[in-house]
Amino acid sequence: MFTYPKFDVEISQQARVSDLGWPEPGDAADDSGLGCNRAYMDLRRLSWTDAKKALADEARLIARIENAENPEDELSAIEEEYDESEIELYGLDIGVASTVVALSAARCVPFASCNGGVFGGRHHEVYPLVAFYARPATANLLLAIATEADIGLENNGYGSLVVFSDDIRKFPAFADAMIRRRKELNALRLSAPRTPKPAEKRGDSGQYELPL
Repeated sequence: MFTYPKFDVEISQQARVSDLGWPEPGDAADDSGLGCNRAYMDLRRLSWTDAKKALADEARLIARIENAENPEDELSAIEEEYDESEIELYGLDIGVASTVVALSAARCVPFASCNGGVFGGRHHEVYPLVAFYARPATANLLLAIATEADIGLENNGYGSLVVFSDDIRKFPAFADAMIRRRKELNALRLSAPRTPKPAEKRGDSGQYELPL
């Protein structure tokens, strides 16, 4: 049976909205390499319906891995079946995919994500995280939602934010909390946010390290 690892990372929810940036026009398009992520995909047009489906699809895949005699073999089977299945996680890592899609539905711009290798395979990050851009008003509400889900949320430098955890299971809970509060997130689109300073481009291609 599958045993969830715990990651050595301190959980906190704190973000300075005055430090937030936003991608320049065109910088968040496909093949832009936003955040120096060569695998970046533009998911900005995803909806809350997409988010709910991603959360349900992800839960089914996680259940398969949890109940498998050999979790890594089950992950390999899932990857082989993916193209012909009705599962839609947009090529994202299982465990953090629902968070990426929910952030996109909230009109944030996720640009990097990783499950930290929780379910097997080689991964760049040493703990699960999703890096993204958010408007100030949205960031304030996300801080409250992150507190509810007991998941970390901090500034990530260069005008972005990062949500992270010591336990991958907190990510679907965070996605579910965003979906449940979607009316509040949608209402923020009607307000007129200040124009944040443009997001600076990262000068390196290394890990998204947190100021812990």
